[in-house]
Amino acid sequence: MSVFRVALNNTQQGLLDLDPSGASAGAVTGQGLGPQMDPSIQRGVYVMGPNLINRLLIDGDTFTDCNYWKRFAYPQVSLEDAIVEVVTDDGSVYSDVAAENTFPKVYDITATGGSVFTDNVADIVADGGVATFAQITNQDASQDVTVRLNGIADSVFDLPADTTQVFNAGDLLITLIEIDNSLSGASDADIQILVSIRSTCTS
Repeated sequence: MSVFRVALNNTQQGLLDLDPSGASAGAVTGQGLGPQMDPSIQRGVYVMGPNLINRLLIDGDTFTDCNYWKRFAYPQVSLEDAIVEVVTDDGSVYSDVAAENTFPKVYDITATGGSVFTDNVADIVADGGVATFAQITNQDASQDVTVRLNGIADSVFDLPADTTQVFNAGDLLITLIEIDNSLSGASDADIQILVSIRSTCTS
């Protein structure tokens, strides 16, 4: 997910909510003369997101969502027409074709000896969606680990040392991958997880 800041007054458009307290000497402050307040306290607009949900954008507010909203930001549109600024970009690509809204992510986890599922987590939903493909590799030459999918007690399997487990597109949707390395006398194990995340929009 990316973070956006609403910027409805990004080039000082219009004469709304001028701040008379900042007017120059001799100005008639009763007529509202003065600089434009930034952010505006009067500017807001409803914009429909990709899931046909209206989002209320108030100047200066921030929100987190998919990169659909980058189409309203500079330089995708001119600065005069931009209504949001990108604060942080997760690097994903948004397409109106749903099947194209995927991006890769790699998790490198060192599962220390004695650690449990909740110590070694790849939270895919928190990173912007669900995984349609996953490749889980135990890079350790001698240490077996246990993997749990989606936080479900019945979706646990062993991942022996120096092996890879692959879930291809269409096998299942994965929201969470956890690693347990609590076997008696366990040593540290390096686990690499490669996923293809289907970006999810919240509006």
